[in-house]
Amino acid sequence: MVSELLLYALAGASGLIVLVHLALAIGVLVNLVRDAGYSPAPTALEVSVVVAAKDEERNLPALLASLEAQSLRHFQIVLVDDRSEDRTAALMDAFQARHGRRVAVVHNREEPGTLNPKQAALDIAARLASGEVLVFTDADCVVPPQWLAGLTGYFTDPRVGIVFGQMALGAPRAGGFLARFQAFDQPLIHQWNSGTAGLGMPGSCFGNNLAARREVLQEVGGFRGLGDTLTEDAALVSAAAKRRWRVRVCTRRSTMIVTRAQGTWGEFLNQHLRWNTGAFFHQDAGTRLPYRFIVLFLTVSVLAIPLCPFFPQLAMLPAASFLAVGLMGFLAGILYRRDLAAYLLRLVPYTLFFMGFYSLATVLSMLRLTPEWKGRKLGGQAGK
Repeated sequence: MVSELLLYALAGASGLIVLVHLALAIGVLVNLVRDAGYSPAPTALEVSVVVAAKDEERNLPALLASLEAQSLRHFQIVLVDDRSEDRTAALMDAFQARHGRRVAVVHNREEPGTLNPKQAALDIAARLASGEVLVFTDADCVVPPQWLAGLTGYFTDPRVGIVFGQMALGAPRAGGFLARFQAFDQPLIHQWNSGTAGLGMPGSCFGNNLAARREVLQEVGGFRGLGDTLTEDAALVSAAAKRRWRVRVCTRRSTMIVTRAQGTWGEFLNQHLRWNTGAFFHQDAGTRLPYRFIVLFLTVSVLAIPLCPFFPQLAMLPAASFLAVGLMGFLAGILYRRDLAAYLLRLVPYTLFFMGFYSLATVLSMLRLTPEWKGRKLGGQAGK
């Protein structure tokens, strides 16, 4: 009797994980349908681009050059040098000297206190920005010429509070499997973010391609008002949705940014540990609990693989996880990859590796292993 109940429970959980991901796939397609007739019109709203950077002298020039090449010509740029020890501050000052009053530079030397460092720096920048729409990216990104025009056009709808877009991975310091897997990994994760938003239940996004209405930030008390979080971008999306603001996903390639891939496996694991811990201990239960169900099911299914020869019924767990993750990977490929044939050849092994890698990140998050950012141990949710 007990074994039958256990079998039913495993089958039910396996079926549910597949159904959840089928629903997410529908959410991804909803975003595409919404964008089918979208033609971004020049916004009449004032726009501010916000960049917080620490020790980014190598990456910052490419970002600043891409901001100079924007098709939208009139916008403010707010740059925060967050306690940098390299030439980041000098590069920002030189950029401001070339562009005058449209560029504001802040040299922050204050410690972040209880906030995560990036969250504190973004809070400073957001309070200084004058735009009605604030658009965020990172110093290690390059944005395309239509980036601002494409993202800000959504705000002609006064009900839209947040818009986020896609990203592609640039070349890391080291190539090989690490580089190729990252190019698979982050677009796949974006499909989860995109799917939840398409279903009207947004809970996360990548903050390096994000636009927010100033009114939203004011309602939540700025980035500081989001509280103690490792993932301030996800917290902002969740807070906006709870206040009935619409969260839109821009599906157009013309707004796809390119971000630098991590150069080592250690950096890559630490990045995912920070993201995973932020979501696993998210303050909003509506975001935290579904996320835990997905990653804990994934972890259990991977741990069950060695037992499958002895208990064949357990094979339904990794099979369901493979279908769920593979579906998100397949969507990322057919929607956003130009090298589709090569991508599909790698889909099966990369999906299997993703399952193992993200299970490891989940276990480390549950063990409260503290992630790092710019060489600093982060507290916050990891330490709770």
